[in-house]
Amino acid sequence: MFFKTLVAAFFLERESNNCSLQQLVTIAGMKNQQNLSEDEKLGLGIHDPTLEVIYGEWGAFGDAWARLDRLEYHNCLQIYFSMNHFLDLCPENTDDEDLPLEQDPLLPLAKTFCNACERLQAEVAFLDTHAHYGDETWENKQGNRDWVINYYSMLLESNINELADEQFGLLYLNEYMNKLWDSNSARDDRDMISLSHGRLAFAGLGSTRWF
Repeated sequence: MFFKTLVAAFFLERESNNCSLQQLVTIAGMKNQQNLSEDEKLGLGIHDPTLEVIYGEWGAFGDAWARLDRLEYHNCLQIYFSMNHFLDLCPENTDDEDLPLEQDPLLPLAKTFCNACERLQAEVAFLDTHAHYGDETWENKQGNRDWVINYYSMLLESNINELADEQFGLLYLNEYMNKLWDSNSARDDRDMISLSHGRLAFAGLGSTRWF
């Protein structure tokens, strides 16, 4: 359970989506859910005994745990998953700049994430794929809620270009937010998946599209 983590964060408008954590992770596709005990939460660096944390299996990501933060105008669902599981699936030949998306061994993760974004009706969501080595604020690599919430101001300011330039492993934008993306040669130099109601953008191209 206590593995080094990466995170998927979903920002949901509170007016249209004010579900409980259990309802949200169910919508996102998490199976075999269990609530963590106070001792188990302490192991994750969570010292608030009232905070609900749910552990389960999240599609192609495998074992994961989730928490929910209610912000000013949005709810922020965070699902933390194993960094080692992610790295084990990465392409062995990282020099293959032309690796087609359909041959990417990490594609099932993109599908799990994208399905969750659409089912949750997220406004913005991102999948962080950076290891944060040497960053003490990452709370012993068990996850960092504050790091995630720091990006909320970009959403409130509709600063989609700045979010895009962060080069998350995956960035999801709903139809409205996608219209705020200002194209340029640097920002658009990445693999993308066009959706019926938005966009899914990777960090880069080919075998390094996730970084």
